[in-house]
Amino acid sequence: MLHKGLQWLIGNSRTTGGWLAVNQRENIEGIARHPGLGQLAMFHRRDVYRVMLANSIVELVTRTTIPRDGLDRPMLAIHPMASYLDALDQIPRVSKMMVIPWLAEEVDSWAKRNFAKDFDNPELPSIYVDRVGITAFKHLKFAFTESTPPFPAQYRMAVCQTLQILLQNGIKFEPAALQSALVQQCGWSPVSAKQAAEIAEIFLSEQTPSGYGGSGPWEPDIIKLWRIEAKKER
Repeated sequence: MLHKGLQWLIGNSRTTGGWLAVNQRENIEGIARHPGLGQLAMFHRRDVYRVMLANSIVELVTRTTIPRDGLDRPMLAIHPMASYLDALDQIPRVSKMMVIPWLAEEVDSWAKRNFAKDFDNPELPSIYVDRVGITAFKHLKFAFTESTPPFPAQYRMAVCQTLQILLQNGIKFEPAALQSALVQQCGWSPVSAKQAAEIAEIFLSEQTPSGYGGSGPWEPDIIKLWRIEAKKER
């Protein structure tokens, strides 16, 4: 997998350059011993931070040399510790990132936050939906169970507003994952769950669903309550 990762980095950094992230420079020695990675041994020298690999400029990143700007470059992170990966995830303008874990548990949180794909099986969708999102849709179902809206359009507007609030607060999800979670975790009917997933897809494509004017049953700061309730369920 290390060789695939390096080829991915080289292939994606021909015009911009790329970042190679390891926990510390000393890790390079072990990594360079793998087949096809011997050229990385140059990074083992203390005065070398940038090398040319197959016409691509690759720059080394460690826990003590984290850049402030990703410069729209791709990044390959090899065996990062969880805390280091969290720091890398905060770098602005990293165009794309590939992570090769040493322990799967070290990258689980990052993978969930970023809806990471399996490199060898990219067609598999992310199945993760943030707990805050689950809580929001449970609240919506409860609200309309207690008080049925007089017009069907009001139900659709409520779904739209719920999705909009979640997305505006950085809570994203794949429509297919949301559809499954609504049925399995929130008690929604399959038809309603499918409609919500279709509306989510519209929002995720940076468009506005037809007929939605931006209003609904929730106050703008409802997200605070959803976050509190989500923490209680963990």
